[in-house]
Amino acid sequence: MLIKEIKPIGKVGKNLLQNEKANDIIDKIIELPLRKACKIFKNKNIETNMSSANINNLLKKGKKRIEKEDLKLDNKTHFFGPTFINAGKGYAWIMLNYDKLSDQNKEKIFELQNLLTEKRIWLVYSMYYTKFHTKENEYDEYKKRFDEKSFRLVYNNKYPRRAVFLRMPISEETTVEEVEEYFCKMANEMLQQ
Repeated sequence: MLIKEIKPIGKVGKNLLQNEKANDIIDKIIELPLRKACKIFKNKNIETNMSSANINNLLKKGKKRIEKEDLKLDNKTHFFGPTFINAGKGYAWIMLNYDKLSDQNKEKIFELQNLLTEKRIWLVYSMYYTKFHTKENEYDEYKKRFDEKSFRLVYNNKYPRRAVFLRMPISEETTVEEVEEYFCKMANEMLQQ
């Protein structure tokens, strides 16, 4: 089966880590190519927040994949900047809550980013949170490292202030199995927490 055959589910996610029926809910609200990986993350107590692997992630004829350097990024806080939807222009993706990762898994994210490049692992700060959030008292080494490599996107404040977007380039020929294998491999790299 090809990604172009997957229709978007369009359901809003929720924290499933404490839910006894999490696997059933994942089967209903997560698109087929990402279900196994999301279950692996859940079983490792890693919070996923959003994901997408469907026909809408495929590029229209003549369009190119959106990369960080294609986005108009600056340090100004505004509401009409690039959004999380840009993460999926030519990519399947899963969003993780960076602040809920253990230090060992934060380290894994940096290792994966070095291995796979910043095209495949985006570290993103929510524009909405930075506008309204009060200054943090605790600022550890992992937050500093995140800030050095992150950029800002607009998405609503139901989602984490700091997020990791795990991304896989896809095309008309990409299969569900290829996406599933890629994200399961990433999920299996992470440690139990």
